[in-house]
Amino acid sequence: MMLVAGYSGVGKTAVVNEVHKPIVRQRGYFIKGKYDQFQRNIPFSAFVQALRDLMGQLLSENDAQLQQWKEQILAVVGENGQVIIEVIPELEKIIGSQPTVAELSGTAAQNRFNLLFQKFIQVFTTKDHPLVIF
Repeated sequence: MMLVAGYSGVGKTAVVNEVHKPIVRQRGYFIKGKYDQFQRNIPFSAFVQALRDLMGQLLSENDAQLQQWKEQILAVVGENGQVIIEVIPELEKIIGSQPTVAELSGTAAQNRFNLLFQKFIQVFTTKDHPLVIF
C-alpha cells in the first residue's frame, strides 16, 4: 500500500498515472476511483467506482479468459453473488443472473457483505494479475 498526499494541483495523479504503465505491461490491473464531494453519503463510492471499471476491463477480455474469471468469482461468492451485484451491477454481465439472497439483520448482513467483498477482491489480487487500486 502506498499513500499519496499533497496539496491540490501538485501532480499526485500524474505520478500515479506513470505507475499505471508498467503494471499493465505486467498483465496487472490498474483501477481508480475518486471520492466526489456530492457523493459523500455513499460509503466506499470510490472503491465501487474503481471496481466497476475493473468489470469493464474484464469484459473486454477474450471469451476463454472471461470464463475463467466467471468460474473464479463464482467459486468464492457461491450463492451470494447477488450481494456483490447490488453494489457492482456490471458483475452480472460476467457471472450471470444470481438467485436472490436471504435477508439478514444489520450486523449479520454487514458481516456477510464484508466477507464476500474480501473474497471477491482476492480473486483479482494474484501474482499473475496484480491489482492496483488508486
